Amino acid sequence: MKGLLIVSHGSRSKDAVNEFNQLIEMVRTQAEGFEVGGAHMELATPDIPTVVASLVEKGVQDITVVPYFLFNGNHIKQDIPELIESEKEKYPQVAFRITSPIGAEPLMVGILLKRAGL
Repeated sequence: MKGLLIVSHGSRSKDAVNEFNQLIEMVRTQAEGFEVGGAHMELATPDIPTVVASLVEKGVQDITVVPYFLFNGNHIKQDIPELIESEKEKYPQVAFRITSPIGAEPLMVGILLKRAGL
């Protein structure tokens, strides 16, 4: 079974956490055949190890980690890879892959222009 782990920065704001959870639910409805979980780097729960454990308990053996970040900052370059390396040691039977963050995605241009009313 395959899993999708979406990782946010995290926030103290309940509204921000709720909005992230809404995103996770939207992805869940469209990611047929995947167990989908959302985790936060800091300031909110659940964290990456908690969600990985939940996915593994559900029988997931292949986890794609998708950082819900715009750019290649320290969480992307260092923190997430270190956390995933630790999870690989705990679950050697599970394959992990980390994708790039959203970055300079052409679809973002349309979203930015829409927000600006253009």
